Amino acid sequence: MAKFHFRLFSCLALLLGIPATALAQQDTTRYHLRTVEIFGKPAEIFASGSRVSTLDSTFLRTYASASIADALQTRTPVFLRTNGPSGIAVPSFRGTSPTHTAVLWNGLNISQPALGQSDMALLPLTSIGSVAVQHGAAGATYGSGAIGGAVLLNSQTQQEAGFGAEVMQELGSFGRYFSSAGARYSSQKISVALSGYYLSAENDFNFRDYGRIGAPTRRQDQAQVAQHGFMQDISWQLSSNTRLALHGWYTYADREVPPAMGASNTNAGQVDRNLRLMTELNHGSNWGETTLKAAVFNDYLLFTDNSNHSTTDINTYQVQAEQTYTYARRWSLRGGLNLQHFEADVQGYGRQVTEDRASAFLLFRYDPSQRLDLSLNLRQAFVKGYNPTPAPTLGANWLMLEQGGHALYLKGNVSGSYRVPTLNERFWQPGGNPDIKPEQGWSFETGLRHRYTWGLVELESELSLYRMLVDNWIQWMPVTSSYWSPRNLQKVRSQGIELSSRATTTLDDWQLAAMGAYTYTASEQVKAYEGNQELNRQLAHVPLHKAQLGTDLTFRTWTLTGNLTHTSLRYTDNSNAASLPGYTLLNLAVHKKFTLGQYPLIASVRSDNVTDRAYTVLENMPMPPRSLALSLRFVIP
Repeated sequence: MAKFHFRLFSCLALLLGIPATALAQQDTTRYHLRTVEIFGKPAEIFASGSRVSTLDSTFLRTYASASIADALQTRTPVFLRTNGPSGIAVPSFRGTSPTHTAVLWNGLNISQPALGQSDMALLPLTSIGSVAVQHGAAGATYGSGAIGGAVLLNSQTQQEAGFGAEVMQELGSFGRYFSSAGARYSSQKISVALSGYYLSAENDFNFRDYGRIGAPTRRQDQAQVAQHGFMQDISWQLSSNTRLALHGWYTYADREVPPAMGASNTNAGQVDRNLRLMTELNHGSNWGETTLKAAVFNDYLLFTDNSNHSTTDINTYQVQAEQTYTYARRWSLRGGLNLQHFEADVQGYGRQVTEDRASAFLLFRYDPSQRLDLSLNLRQAFVKGYNPTPAPTLGANWLMLEQGGHALYLKGNVSGSYRVPTLNERFWQPGGNPDIKPEQGWSFETGLRHRYTWGLVELESELSLYRMLVDNWIQWMPVTSSYWSPRNLQKVRSQGIELSSRATTTLDDWQLAAMGAYTYTASEQVKAYEGNQELNRQLAHVPLHKAQLGTDLTFRTWTLTGNLTHTSLRYTDNSNAASLPGYTLLNLAVHKKFTLGQYPLIASVRSDNVTDRAYTVLENMPMPPRSLALSLRFVIP
C-alpha cells in the first residue's frame, strides 16, 4: 500500500481551526428517518439488531466526580479489570479482552496505539456529555478492535440559548479531594462549553495482606493519585446548513503503582498525559450531510520504579470523511473513509516506529415498514503487512406484537470483526512478536425487547443471546520470570446471555426508576495450535456471572440512588487451577436540592462498598473498604 502523507493532516487540522497548542437505552427500532437531517445521525442508527444502551444523564450528573470506569461497572453488564484505586481500569465486553473494545470520542477512535485500549480510570464523567455502549462485534461501524463492543463518548452540547455554569466540590475518605467547574454559552451562531477538574487521593486504606504470614493488617502507602484536566467544545453555525466545531480534551495523571500483596515495594509510578484535538465540519445539502473530521492525539506514558525508566510518546493523526444521504424516511446510506498515521517514540522498541492505516466503510439503514428496520454495513481495512478480511454486519429489528400497551420486538444480527496487533505486541523488546497474527471474529446475536406502558408506569426489558468465535485471539503469556510475550490462541468461543429490565413511574411527588440486569458469559478456547490442557476452560479474568440492581427514588427535593453489583468467581489462569472469590458491592447516595435565590444547590452524601466487603478484582491487588464522600454542586442553569 502506498505510503500516505499523513503529515498533511496536521496542516489540514490547522486550516479547519484546531489550535496548535492547548493545555437508558437507545431505541433504534423507533427512529424515524428524515428527508434531510443536519448534524447528528449517530452511528447507532445503523446498528439494527444490536444491543445499544445509553447511560442516564441524571446518573451522569449525580456521579460527576466518578470516572467512566465507575459508571460502566455499576450501570452496565461490562466487567472492569482494575488493579486498585490508583491503577488502570479497562473494560471487558462479553468475555473478551480489553483490546477488543473500541473507544470513540465524537466518532473517532482514541484507544492508545501501543496498548490497543483506553484506561477508563483516566476519563472523568464531569467532562463528558453522553456515554453510550454498544454490545457485541461492530467492526463494520467502528473498525479495528470492536470485537467485544464499543464505548461511545460525546462532548457536551448546549441545547438552550444563554449562559450556564456549574461548580462542584467533594471531600471523601482516604484523602480524596475533587473539584470541578464548567461554563457554557450558546446563541444562534455560536456555542461554547469549557470545563476543568482536579482530583487527588491518598488511598491510604487498611487491608489484610494475605501474601504475608499471618495475613497482617497493613495500610496502603503506595497508591497516591493526582489528576487534572479540561475540555473545550466550540461550535459555530456558519450558515443555516453549515457548522464548524472544535473539540479539545486534556488529561493528566500522576499515579503510584501499588505492589501486589506479599511483594516488595519497588516505588513504581506512572504518569499519563493525553491531549486530544479535533475539528469537525458539517454541511447539509440536497445530497445529504457531509462530515469532515481531522484530529491530532498525543499519548504520553512514563513508567518508573527502582530499576526502570520507560517512556511511551505516540502521536496519532486521523482524518475521516463521511457522506450521509437519507431518502423519504425509508432508507439512509452513509459512506466514508478513515485514515490514520502513528508516530511512536517508545523506549521499549529501541527505535521509532511509524504506521499507516486506512479503511473504507459503507453503512446502510432501510425501513421497509414501520414495524421492520434493517441494516447492512461493510468495512474494508488496509494495513501494510496485514490483509484484514472485509468486516460485514447484517441486522434486523421486527415489531412482531403491539397490543394493549405491549410492544414486543424480535432482533438479531450477524457481524464480522477484526483487530490488527498493537504496536507493543509486535515491537516491544524483549517479548514483542513480529510474527503475531491478526485477530478475526464472527458474532451471532438474537433476542427480544419488550415494552409495556400502563398509565404512568413504563417497563422495558431486553433479552440477548450471543455466540462469538474469534480466530488467532492474542494473549500475553509469561516466557521467563522477567518478561512476557503475546501468543495466538487458535480459536476462542464466547457465548452467553444478557438480560435487563428497567421500570419507571411517577406518583404525585414520588418518582421511581429501578433497573436489574444479569449476564452469563462462557469464554473458552476451543481449538489450540499446541496442547489441549487449556481447551474448553473459562478464560482467565472472565466472570461467569454478573448481576446488578439499581434504583433512583426521588421525593420532592430528595433523591436516593442505590447500586448493588455481584461479580462471580474469576479464574486467574487459562487452566482454571486458581481462582478469585466472587464479591457483592453496595453503593448508596442521598441528594438534597436547595435553592439559593433562583439557582439550585445540590448537597450529596455517597458511600461506596457500604457493607465493607474485602475483595480483589485482580490477584493480590486489594480494593478499598467502605468509603464516604460529601459534595456540594452549585448550578446556574
